[in-house]
Amino acid sequence: MPEDKTVDLKIDTGANGAVYFASDVIQTIAGIALTEVEGIANMVRYQGLASDRRKSKNANNIKNITRGVKVDVDEQNVSVSVSVVVEYGYSVQEVCRSIQENIKKTIETMTNMRVNSVDVHVTGLSFAKENRDNAEMEYQNYLLSEKNAREGKQLEGQTDSGSESARE
Repeated sequence: MPEDKTVDLKIDTGANGAVYFASDVIQTIAGIALTEVEGIANMVRYQGLASDRRKSKNANNIKNITRGVKVDVDEQNVSVSVSVVVEYGYSVQEVCRSIQENIKKTIETMTNMRVNSVDVHVTGLSFAKENRDNAEMEYQNYLLSEKNAREGKQLEGQTDSGSESARE
């Protein structure tokens, strides 16, 4: 797979000189905007390997932030493609729409470049959150049943001592 080339983009030319930044900056902006969207379980490299989203939020690890994000820049126009795994229980269409809107808004606000498209590739669903939620609910039910059992024994003990004093 060919390596992405970093290209310096000329953003503005004014009386004080020109403003340039590396094309990787746009990829990083898109990756950070992607991590802000609710319902994304993982960002996926184009080779098909998943990246844990919690690790992706580490701003010091740019490789993880940009994993699954591909950016094509032409003059002042940007096209973005992202690959994600969506958490089960979320509307896939709503998550994808939020991804598109957030990436487009963030890039345009930060760079003044026009975003032509944001293509979202959903490569799978994650049941991890649902499994965690089910395990948590089972644990809470267990704790409740233990509490009820203890309270039942306490009530039983109170009833027994109450009936003994009534017999005397």
